[in-house]
Amino acid sequence: MTTTVTRYLIATFAALASGVLAAAAVKAEGENVGDTQQCIRLQYIDSTPVIDNQTILVKMKGKGGYKRIDLLNKCSGLKIQGGFGHSTSINQLCKSDPLVVLEPVGSTCLIDKIVTIDKAEAKALLAKK
Repeated sequence: MTTTVTRYLIATFAALASGVLAAAAVKAEGENVGDTQQCIRLQYIDSTPVIDNQTILVKMKGKGGYKRIDLLNKCSGLKIQGGFGHSTSINQLCKSDPLVVLEPVGSTCLIDKIVTIDKAEAKALLAKK
């Protein structure tokens, strides 16, 4: 092989390898119970039952498991209204996104953390609901 072709192949394989490693790192974020993450991709969210005025359970699609959203403070009216809205331009629910309680309350809430939890904790949270 020529030196130019060899360099091209090495550069191509290096780029592919770094892309695979980056994808693995993104996938690994929040995979283990107790892990926290910055965002959850919206297309992977199945449902978001409200547990109380400071906790939201996130059921992930398929075998994606569960996440718990802990709010920074109690969010007035969240449990009574049973839902929230948010807006995003990146198709993810992130810690930086304010949550707005459904009308007529309209309170704004801030996410403190998003934590991966196991099925037992999810079941216990649903029992509190």
